[in-house]
Amino acid sequence: MADSRDRASLAGRQWQTWRSLSPAARLLIFNGLAFNLGFYMLMPFLAQHLGGSLGLAGWACGLVMGLRVFSQQGLFLLGGSLGDRIGYHSAIVLGCLVRALGFVLLGWADSLSLLLLAAALTGFAGALFTPCAQAYLAGECTTPSLRQRAFALHNLASSAGMLLGPVLGMLLSLQRFALIGLLAGGLFALLGGLQYWLLPPVVAQTTAASQGVLGQWRRMLGERAFVLFTLLAGCYQVLFHQLYLAIPAFLQSEPQAEHLLGAVFTLSAIIGVLLQLPVSRLVERRLGVAPAMGLGLGLMGLSYLALPLLAPWPAQAVLLQVALLSLGSLLCYPLFAAQLPQFARAGQLGSYYGLYASLGGCLALVGNLLVGALLGAAGSQPSHLIWLGLTLVGVLAGTGLWQHVRRCTQSAAVGKPVVSPPA
Repeated sequence: MADSRDRASLAGRQWQTWRSLSPAARLLIFNGLAFNLGFYMLMPFLAQHLGGSLGLAGWACGLVMGLRVFSQQGLFLLGGSLGDRIGYHSAIVLGCLVRALGFVLLGWADSLSLLLLAAALTGFAGALFTPCAQAYLAGECTTPSLRQRAFALHNLASSAGMLLGPVLGMLLSLQRFALIGLLAGGLFALLGGLQYWLLPPVVAQTTAASQGVLGQWRRMLGERAFVLFTLLAGCYQVLFHQLYLAIPAFLQSEPQAEHLLGAVFTLSAIIGVLLQLPVSRLVERRLGVAPAMGLGLGLMGLSYLALPLLAPWPAQAVLLQVALLSLGSLLCYPLFAAQLPQFARAGQLGSYYGLYASLGGCLALVGNLLVGALLGAAGSQPSHLIWLGLTLVGVLAGTGLWQHVRRCTQSAAVGKPVVSPPA
């Protein structure tokens, strides 16, 4: 009976949160579901299409996939700064339309040059709308508490899209890949139209437009509190992206568990859908922002100990690891985006979200290079040094972030500015 009352209370509170949000914020949260639905109905099947249907060599497949990631991660800062200058509304609409074109081209193209163009367009589109959508959503929330709950709802919607997208893509995989590209592109074109008609335009900020882009970027990189927050929070990307590198390598080395790769992503998405709101409620009522960030990153790091500690039972080990990693992610990931405005200057929020995402991408690249160097030959058992190293990254980054955010919160409480004064 108590559990039923708690669930009803949680549902009522989330409904109250939803009603308190502006129509623009609700649309931006819905975008989290729709963007991931369109992305994951195509991208998990792209490598198979490139190497199977088109018969591209392995290096060519890697080049197409890598260019997509590079053009998104590397251009987040540019996309966010562009949004500060032309307005987040325009940047989001443009990003949707560019991704629509990129996805249709990915499905239709059969030459490497066109595939590379499509990959670059797809990545640049994400660099446009992701930081601008985050900045727009943060600006629509009147209080830090509301912003925290809004980003939790956005993460829930994104997890639902991540869960449903591959299912839809699998149903369509019996058809020509061009159809998947057309449908995914059509979804983003529809979303672009919805943003154009339903998302209120936000006037470009004069404080950003009046500054040179390179000068603004140099100044942001000189803001120690923001850069330290970004680097510590960016360790999340190192830990989470091992779902695409170290975990598949572990599964490939274990005949008892090599069939579990699909279950890994399904389990992660289901945990996100079912537990994001209860976890966010726990953070708000019991833990607080700084401890939740630290505990979340620490739990993500500690999750990798399940692999060596439960080595005789590899299937159970990897499922436990993914469950703990996902729970840690639910604790900390929505808080990063919700907390970032504390460090940002007025009118330049898109640039700060862009730099945050770009630095996180750089950390993920460095982490993957180091992990890849330790993986050894395909099919060989990954070294325990990998799991111990990832554990240390999570624990040290979590501890540092906990202390840093706590100090910044205390400084703000006594009237000390977190953002450096203008030069």
